[in-house]
Amino acid sequence: MTRDILRLIPVVFLLLNGRESEGIDRVEKSFRFPFSRTRKGVAEMKRPGLQKHNASRSILMDDYKTISYKGPIYIGTEPRRFDVVFDTGSSDLWVFSSRSEASTKSYLRTYDQSMSSTYEDLGYTFHISYGLGRCKGHVFSDNVSLGGIQVQGQIIGEVTEYTPNFDSRENPSDGIMGLAFQKTSTMGSRNVVQNMKHMGLIDSAIFSFILGGDPDANGKDGSFLLIGEPDPSYVYNNTIAYLPVSGCRGMWCVGMTNLLIDGGDYGFCSGGCRVLPDTGTSMIVVPGPEWPAFAANIVKNRRDCRVDNRGIACLDGLKGLPTVSFVLGKSVFHLHPEHYMLAGQTVGFMPGPPGIGIWILGDTFLKNVYTVFNMDNETVGFAHTNSTGYWHESTPFVVRIKNILFYFAVVFLAFGMLMFLWGPCRRVLCSAANAVRSRNSRGAGYGQVVGLSTPSFTEAGGGHRLGGGGELSRLSADPISNPNALPATSADGSQL
Repeated sequence: MTRDILRLIPVVFLLLNGRESEGIDRVEKSFRFPFSRTRKGVAEMKRPGLQKHNASRSILMDDYKTISYKGPIYIGTEPRRFDVVFDTGSSDLWVFSSRSEASTKSYLRTYDQSMSSTYEDLGYTFHISYGLGRCKGHVFSDNVSLGGIQVQGQIIGEVTEYTPNFDSRENPSDGIMGLAFQKTSTMGSRNVVQNMKHMGLIDSAIFSFILGGDPDANGKDGSFLLIGEPDPSYVYNNTIAYLPVSGCRGMWCVGMTNLLIDGGDYGFCSGGCRVLPDTGTSMIVVPGPEWPAFAANIVKNRRDCRVDNRGIACLDGLKGLPTVSFVLGKSVFHLHPEHYMLAGQTVGFMPGPPGIGIWILGDTFLKNVYTVFNMDNETVGFAHTNSTGYWHESTPFVVRIKNILFYFAVVFLAFGMLMFLWGPCRRVLCSAANAVRSRNSRGAGYGQVVGLSTPSFTEAGGGHRLGGGGELSRLSADPISNPNALPATSADGSQL
């Protein structure tokens, strides 16, 4: 029976794995991201089931070539819509003013204070410098609605002057909603989510992002900002790696344990480093001092790539580009070439500006994970995306069954090995036990022979007390008081 079981095990493994352990490779890949994705309709994602899971409010966002994401907010009374970039890399909310050059652009919406009955001028100005670009204007307050939740008296900037990079016909946005902490706010304001919690409109100051890919047939994609507790339907294996915010005043900086290129440690983050998950940055930004060595390792197997202080461009596709792995807490997130190659020939890494010593995980990274920002306990959570969310892993049902059978086969193999080893072990144990019993029996038999040969013992014991070992020894060992007794013997009979 045991031999038959062992013969079946290789067959089971061959059926599961095929050539070159294909099934084992599938199991390993199932823990990587991003999964190949298939699309569900936008209408289905708006189903009540999302609210059934938790109290999150979802805001559907549009994307531009998966490098920029924006969503709607409503300002004023009567409310007017503005499509803004939700930016975790800054803390202030601003929109273009009707008194700025933006009012002449048909693709931009501007704020007109005369159109809102809840407008209030706060009497001071602001000036913000970003990694790329600057803007300035006046500060006011008005009502702001996000995800169906209205915040009254939110502090907002009305931009009257700005650099040209904020004005793009191809990728227009009407402003920026900063979602970092109040400490870095130029206007001294809490962000909208913080004010929701402060005003008792939500239970927890938590928001999360799932950033999608190409638009579907309706022109929409699967990108959402969720307000409230994270939605478990997005989380693979119910595991979120939470990291404490530290190292950057008022920003969402967390510690990264390491960064690997094709599994190799090249010293870019060996002792740990700071990273900023920033939804307002398109690419993954590498600290300036690290850029030359990092870029060289990305293109070392390619002859057609150009590297300069703006980034990396490769002419001939993905072949030869490495996998870049980000170790965040106890989780490892693998970014394969198809996931960081952007539109055209651009690779999704760029050098940071002078004086910036942190890594910035922009949309090139964040579009491949589910990211949770918790303002209450100041943590950031990263999770591999789940098959039950808007995006779906393409692993077929049959492959999942094969994975289950693979683990069953491992248990089956272990059981078979135990059965195989039990026979020889049992024989050895039984032989040892028999040898011990045999020695004990021989020793007891010699004592009985001596006892039976002792007349005084049989007279005293009546012939029926053969178990009286103490009396037997006494009588046998005393030839003076018992002259008929035989000499005392040892267990091995050496004196017989």
